[in-house]
Amino acid sequence: MLNIRKLDFNVQEKKKMKFFLYLIFFLIFFFATYLILPKLFNFSVESIKEKLKNNNDINIQSISKINYKIFPTPRLIVLNSNFTIGEEIITVINSELEIILNLSQILNFNTINYKKLLISNGSSKINLNNLNQVVSSLDKNKKQLTFKKNNLIFLKKKKIFLKIDDTLIKVNQVRGKKEISISGKFLKNKIFIKLDNSLENKNYLNFEIPKLDISTRVFFKKNKSGITDGSLNLEVFNNFLKFNFIKNDSIELKNGFIRSRIINASIDGAANFSPTFFLKLNLTPSNLNIKKLFIAVKESFFSNNINNLPLIKKINGTFNFKSKFEGKIVSKNGEILFEDFKVGKNKSFYFNAKILELGKKGKIQFNVVKTVTHKKKPSKNIRIIGLLVPSSSKVIFEKILIEGKEQSAKKTKEYENIFKDKFIQGYSGNFFNEDKIDKYLKDLF
Repeated sequence: MLNIRKLDFNVQEKKKMKFFLYLIFFLIFFFATYLILPKLFNFSVESIKEKLKNNNDINIQSISKINYKIFPTPRLIVLNSNFTIGEEIITVINSELEIILNLSQILNFNTINYKKLLISNGSSKINLNNLNQVVSSLDKNKKQLTFKKNNLIFLKKKKIFLKIDDTLIKVNQVRGKKEISISGKFLKNKIFIKLDNSLENKNYLNFEIPKLDISTRVFFKKNKSGITDGSLNLEVFNNFLKFNFIKNDSIELKNGFIRSRIINASIDGAANFSPTFFLKLNLTPSNLNIKKLFIAVKESFFSNNINNLPLIKKINGTFNFKSKFEGKIVSKNGEILFEDFKVGKNKSFYFNAKILELGKKGKIQFNVVKTVTHKKKPSKNIRIIGLLVPSSSKVIFEKILIEGKEQSAKKTKEYENIFKDKFIQGYSGNFFNEDKIDKYLKDLF
């Protein structure tokens, strides 16, 4: 009796097992057929164009071929596609457009329904004149938009102004507003950018290049007159910079200051983008540590590891100094000049300089003028022209003129050796020690 019951139980279990196996097989077969079936049909090209326009403001002129892929999720792939976003605000070329389909409607071949777009490879070009329209254009996106392994190029007068390689760009919707995040490589350094317009009446931009120790936060808004104003906080090389700005044809900088272990100063000025980028800053230092400044410059610009060299060469502008000392630094097309500097007590030292080369072998050409005064002797005008190699603390005197009269090569070499032994003493930072150089010149001349 017991064996019959046990046998009956086993038969029932086997029937249940068969039922579940058939059910699983049917579901797999149904699901696989559901996913594979679209491969056998042609999707409506016109519907794709219409949906791309309505959902993501994408204008695509022609679609030559559409592929269907199941994995990792069902999607349509448009190869070698060229299109624009908005009124030609963003131009995308040679990319692969992936349309991620809604699972529930993939058998609807006449009307395409998708949940997000993935743009891979190729490049995206943005004219700097259209930069203000980019945010408003992307804000119209109804579907999530992502760029992957795409080169982002900013143009100025049809020439490349800035390029970010191998980008990952995401346009997401947060609390009903758009958030744009960009990561990629700028001058071989990783860069991260985030633009968020979810704040009330304000836009927020965050910009970071970790390897160059650069971090920027910008808050801005546009008024009814079309003028943009805001504030910028910048941290670079452990220096903190903050200023307010107003953008019209150019960007006016005001109420700014810089705080660091090297310099404290107030700042104002302007930045122009036409015809080329040019920065003009006026700095009024309240405190400046010359020794620490020289060490920072030496480590940043005159060493073997200069990650920021390509960035320095892209900065064109003038930096005017007033207050404790006067002069200006001019940076143009990679050339850096120090012009009309007056430093020291009563601004009695005059010098001009030019950086001939950056890096470990870098040199600074200098022209220093000082009037040496004595109590019982007439004053003398001394001019020294030479080279400074910051990395090795080497100083070379090329010419010395006393009251306009050039000294002999032999005498110049003698002065150079005395300067090295009694003044520089293996540390080129002493070149900026006012008391020492004043004593050296008085004793020598």
